[in-house]
Amino acid sequence: MATTYDPRYMEWDQWCALTSEQFAAQNLGTAPETEWREWVDGMVGIGYFMDSAVPDSRGFDDWRDWAQMMVGIMSVRA
Repeated sequence: MATTYDPRYMEWDQWCALTSEQFAAQNLGTAPETEWREWVDGMVGIGYFMDSAVPDSRGFDDWRDWAQMMVGIMSVRA
């Protein structure tokens, strides 16, 4: 599996779409930025991401902070 996309220089819509495409087998879909927490929490409820210990949205003020954490976790797993 490839490393996940670095969110630092992307807007939510681009990052979400690319991540959804990268993990197409997980049927993530996309969501507007205003619903990033719901999207993240739905994602981490999927076994693949749960098994990888991807955190839910609690404790993160911004989607980029959460996404950066996910990049680190998924990069280690790769």
